[in-house]
Amino acid sequence: MREPYVSGHFYPADPDGLREKITWAFTHWNGPGYIPEIKKISPEHGIVAPHAGYDYSAPVAAYSFGSLANSGKYDYFVVIGPNHTGLGSPISIGNEDYLTPLGRARIRKDAVEDLQDDLIVVDNLAHAQEHSVEVEIPFLQYIYGEVEIVPIVMLDQSLEAAEHLAARLKKLKGNFTIIASSDLNHYLPLSRLRRLDGYFSSAVLNRDIKAIYRYEYSGEMSACGFGPIVTLLSTYKGKVELLKLSNSIEMTGGETGVGYAAFTVEKA
Repeated sequence: MREPYVSGHFYPADPDGLREKITWAFTHWNGPGYIPEIKKISPEHGIVAPHAGYDYSAPVAAYSFGSLANSGKYDYFVVIGPNHTGLGSPISIGNEDYLTPLGRARIRKDAVEDLQDDLIVVDNLAHAQEHSVEVEIPFLQYIYGEVEIVPIVMLDQSLEAAEHLAARLKKLKGNFTIIASSDLNHYLPLSRLRRLDGYFSSAVLNRDIKAIYRYEYSGEMSACGFGPIVTLLSTYKGKVELLKLSNSIEMTGGETGVGYAAFTVEKA
């Protein structure tokens, strides 16, 4: 079993405290303003959600997960995050259940088996100290209770890797959805942060994948999970919607900050 790595740091280690923190995120002035209920009132879709400490990004993430609740139930959730540690394989699937203060998120074993090939491999080392997938799991547990997941960490975020992973995801069985875990630009003053996050968000909304890679590879922008975002865009071809764009400065102050966005991407 994968033990939580950032529990007590990025989010509360106490189950009741964690539930209260997620409730706080949903009802926060910078959040959606409601407690989600599972109901089928919108088309099935994947989401982009931030993965910073909850004090900074959880209200934005609440927009993403609240919209997911409005699209109904799923058999399992594919959670794709960037690799911040440099450990593990180019695209690493975890095959150990994820433990959080809210319980165990079980691995969807058949999907893990079906995804594997020469590039996409089981490598739990990449997951052991990586926060980008872990911080999304409590939101799923808060809404859906017991969940099954396929956790994936991308060290290789190239276009070729994202398209390869998307092609494999399209072949998976069952009714699943995708959570692409990403923050936006990092450690910039407020005016520049808002401007660059706006450009990046426009590229996502317009499905301008060339622009996303141009921004990232030129060093102009620093959205850490651009590979997971492009994987989501390459898997689901429906409408893209921006639910919320904010940043850590708006939440907690400071001279520089990190950007966060909540997107939905419809399946068809």
